[in-house]
Amino acid sequence: MTLADATLDEVDQVVAQADGCFSTFRKLSGFNRAAFLLQIKKELQKDQAEIIGIAEQETALGKKRLSMEFERTLGAIENFSRLCTKEPWLKPKPTPKTDGTKGGIKMLPLGPVAVIGACNFPLAISVVGTDTMSALMVGCPVVVKSHPGHPQTCEKLADAVRRAIKISKMPVGCFHLFHGKRNEVTQYLVKHPLLSAIAFTGSLGGGFALHRTNQERKNPVPFYAEMGSLNPVFALPYLIGSNSKKFAQDFVQAVNLFAGQMCTKPGALFILKSSLTKDFSHALRTAIEKQITLPMLNSEIHANYENSCLHLEKEIQLFCSSVNQPSGNYGKVNIFTMDGSKFLGSRNLRAEAFGPSSILVLVEDENQLLRIAESLDGSLTASLHGTEEDHQLSEKILPILESKVGRLLYNGFPPGVVPGNATHHGGPWPATTDSRFTSIGRHGYQRFLRPLFRHS
Repeated sequence: MTLADATLDEVDQVVAQADGCFSTFRKLSGFNRAAFLLQIKKELQKDQAEIIGIAEQETALGKKRLSMEFERTLGAIENFSRLCTKEPWLKPKPTPKTDGTKGGIKMLPLGPVAVIGACNFPLAISVVGTDTMSALMVGCPVVVKSHPGHPQTCEKLADAVRRAIKISKMPVGCFHLFHGKRNEVTQYLVKHPLLSAIAFTGSLGGGFALHRTNQERKNPVPFYAEMGSLNPVFALPYLIGSNSKKFAQDFVQAVNLFAGQMCTKPGALFILKSSLTKDFSHALRTAIEKQITLPMLNSEIHANYENSCLHLEKEIQLFCSSVNQPSGNYGKVNIFTMDGSKFLGSRNLRAEAFGPSSILVLVEDENQLLRIAESLDGSLTASLHGTEEDHQLSEKILPILESKVGRLLYNGFPPGVVPGNATHHGGPWPATTDSRFTSIGRHGYQRFLRPLFRHS
């Protein structure tokens, strides 16, 4: 079932209400806003079974995965509520008096925030995700544009927030949800002059288009987007030689995690050509063929994935595919291969394929491996696998990768993100539009504040 797109007049109305209540909402005590967040949590818990049931119908993610995501979402809300009672951002930071000035810096909420959530996390990166909760926490009203891939789930989540507003006696304009599958609606929202910040999670194409729209505004505002990410994996020679079977299994499982619909899915594996031994090639093929094919979010996502794989197969060689292929929106695991020189010369082949595919890049030598690392665009993560014998080469690669990603893993693959104190879920362009701030985790609220220096 689809829900009607909001009219442009309706978008005007909800953004105006958000702007109209900002001065009242931002002045509420941290304890009041914390109580509001906890009430949202309580209302969500009342509807837990129904929310998960609707999300399962709309996304095919399965009850187990959605239940985990639901608990994670509740935990994040509770963490923000605790932080809200302390309001650390309101405590002025004294400045040194050596330059002759007196005063301190405090942080102020920006104003109304627009949130445009993700397709692959209908609960945690959606209506009640980090973007919404952290903005509400610091006193910014929020306008959410629902995701067309799970509109009923969005509506059910919004119902819980609306009940919490009434019970907590919050200003009605502090939260609104509207639907908008048409690009025109989203573009109109991003251009709205009363907005003070925008948070987006989605594809590189969609994020870049909205980023450009924001830059064309008369008054551009902070635009925090998480977009495409290659998440490269570098496996050094001694590591592959010492445990090729385990590495191959772990790599393919990471590619196929939740049908490859994770923002941190490894999109490319770089190894020296000499590392593709008979044993490693056999281990990799076996791991791929034995993968269980998983359902993708919906028919549109599945069709886009199939088209991406068809495009890759025209340009480069298919190394191996999973054997089991049920009918319907199931994502077949596809690992492609190409040599390092083609990778260096074909930037159009580096685009993220949203689904369980990856590219095995066979590199000529160590110098080419370093050139490839230097050529990479920004990513959320990078993984480096090596042993003590690989130390000399890894020491050359590490500084390069540090400048390219938001998270660097050693001898591991990027997992899902647990929101906590040490979480950073960002990276240089095109992974995000601003790598200084994270879209998930305790410190996500910093995106919706600005510093003010007060002289004394």
